[in-house]
Amino acid sequence: MKRIYLYLFVFSFVINIFQYINDSNVLKAKEEKINQMEKELKVQKDSIQLLNNQLKGL
Repeated sequence: MKRIYLYLFVFSFVINIFQYINDSNVLKAKEEKINQMEKELKVQKDSIQLLNNQLKGL
């Protein structure tokens, strides 16, 4: 009976480690995607501002 508890403990420990590593990787990927989208948004806002300035000059 003690072996069953030991195996359950080890199994739950391994599952928790897997979840932690997986969540960390997902979080890093999402942060990188957010940073990339923020850079793209800044470029697009600059382009819009440039076009608005050109229209005002006409």
